[in-house]
Amino acid sequence: MSKPLIILKEYLIMPIVATEARIDDITKEIQKDKTDVGLNGLFLMLVSYIESMQKEIIKYYLKYHPEKLADNTIEVDKSVLKECEDFNMMEHIIADYVDKMPYWKLSKLFYSVLRIDKPNNQNEIDRIKKRRNELIHKNLEVNFKRNEIRQDFITVQYLTNSLEEFSIFLTDLKLSIADSFAYCTKINSLQNLWHYTFKTPLCSNFSDFWYIDEKNDSLAGCKHPEAEEGLSSGEQFMLSIWRSQVCGCKVDFLNMASIGRHYQNCLFMFLKLSDDIFLYS
Repeated sequence: MSKPLIILKEYLIMPIVATEARIDDITKEIQKDKTDVGLNGLFLMLVSYIESMQKEIIKYYLKYHPEKLADNTIEVDKSVLKECEDFNMMEHIIADYVDKMPYWKLSKLFYSVLRIDKPNNQNEIDRIKKRRNELIHKNLEVNFKRNEIRQDFITVQYLTNSLEEFSIFLTDLKLSIADSFAYCTKINSLQNLWHYTFKTPLCSNFSDFWYIDEKNDSLAGCKHPEAEEGLSSGEQFMLSIWRSQVCGCKVDFLNMASIGRHYQNCLFMFLKLSDDIFLYS
């Protein structure tokens, strides 16, 4: 049985919403600082925000599905192995991998992993990024014979146009992700992991064990059906872990060495998912 899909749509969209707010901030800043240095700085910040947004989205996706990595083998920094012996190790490995990736490769990976179409104005976005690279790497030309220095600057109009293009880009991207991952709700993710964890027919009906709040996309409480008396000790342990996160119930820990590989994997995935759903919702 393949790993369950436990991605949350709202977490894929969250970096886009945050970037939209930053674009609004830059738009306001233009009115305060129209100097050459100020406009250049705002333009560089604008493009960096977009690239950072894509990194955050891809990091979140890959922490649940590292098999989607573009490379069959990756390097792992020894410091990660030394300092991160916890449930966040995968996140540290993914973050290190993505942060070291050149942007052209990240952009390609972004669309292939998420399986979404590029926004309609992607070509214009690429031209703006090329302009950013020119501003960074070719911003100073010196004519030694004439003792002249030429510097390149962004105009108010170009920055305003770039802001408009990125706003369109983000709107298209947000709609595309919302449509492609519409089924990735909290309830669906929990159900997917539930059925992956509990293979017994006694747990086949998710709603037998949980009060489901469809409107708020959450679990409203725990149920205690008679069927749970027939669960194995490992299944009862995993059920108690779930209830501890949803309802604050006490967990009677087993000898952890007795937990098989399947439940170890399930425990790892549930703690990652619960960290997203229960601790910060």
